[in-house]
Amino acid sequence: MLAAGLFALVAQTAAAQQDITLQAGADYTHPHSGIRVPAVLAGQMRTAAGSYAEDMLDVGLNFDDETSVEALSIYVYRRTNGSVPLWFAQAQSVIEHRSSYADPELVAPPANFVPPGTTAASGLRAIYRTGAESGRISTGLALFAHGDCYVKLRATSATRSPEDLGRWMDEALAQLQVPQPPVAERAVAPIADCQALLRFRREARDAPGEAADLVVDGMMSGLFAGAITAQVRERPPVVWCRDAVLAPDRIVYRPDNADDSYLLALGDNGQAVLVGQELRIEGISPRRRAGPRYTVRFMTAARDINFVSQDRLPSPARVIELIETNRAMSTRTTWGEDSGSVTVHVEALAD
Repeated sequence: MLAAGLFALVAQTAAAQQDITLQAGADYTHPHSGIRVPAVLAGQMRTAAGSYAEDMLDVGLNFDDETSVEALSIYVYRRTNGSVPLWFAQAQSVIEHRSSYADPELVAPPANFVPPGTTAASGLRAIYRTGAESGRISTGLALFAHGDCYVKLRATSATRSPEDLGRWMDEALAQLQVPQPPVAERAVAPIADCQALLRFRREARDAPGEAADLVVDGMMSGLFAGAITAQVRERPPVVWCRDAVLAPDRIVYRPDNADDSYLLALGDNGQAVLVGQELRIEGISPRRRAGPRYTVRFMTAARDINFVSQDRLPSPARVIELIETNRAMSTRTTWGEDSGSVTVHVEALAD
């Protein structure tokens, strides 16, 4: 479970969770990706649909029988950070630690595949044999990216062997109607562990400056976030590695084995905290007498929340402390008509 303080920060997202009402027998087309999911997927009737973020930025479709011994699920959620290998690893960790699967055995290790609508092996798939006490036989996972979305398939069966489950998953994927992607995806490979774990020799503290200066820092971080994202997309793809595992659904990843930045993934639906040196733009960024500052940016489906800058790379424990104590400086909307707008948290001035 994540800290209560973190839940408070994403209360708007949580409040947006709701059922999606669909006509029986009607296919579902995701409004942002254009992906069309049939009402009957690989022989399974759709039984439920839900939205887990505002404006259909995170949706799930369930296909199961009355006893749920045969179940398929399709999830489509916004792609704001990370990569297919990173979020595939997150989903794997959640599966491997779920008690209902009774210590599942990985029988088909992560391997890439060609998702529907593309020609590159840009997706990843893995299959497990569930434990003897599970009540099920097999469970599997597939994930790929399409434009600004991640697409995840989950399959679980009490009658199919892992091999049969793999064929069932292939059938389900083949039945998705996926438009041509706006940008060609590259082939991917499973994530690897980092060469060495990050070490935090000294405790990070709030960067020096008056409260008003720190709020301005947060506002600037929000304003520059869009530029950072655009720059990153123009560069060669980042290769993420897995660093520390804090909990099954709370894992640290690092870009290109970096020692001055990391991403703390939270759950398995795209929410994460990005930590690294602040972006500096000559002639715009304020002059610094001290050393570099480090930003802490919590990325959700529709907004980024910027926390107080730190005087050195903060440890994950320090990042969680900032979130739990609500040390937010600004929020930048990243979706919809207000995309790009920055809200300064005035209450931070009183701290």
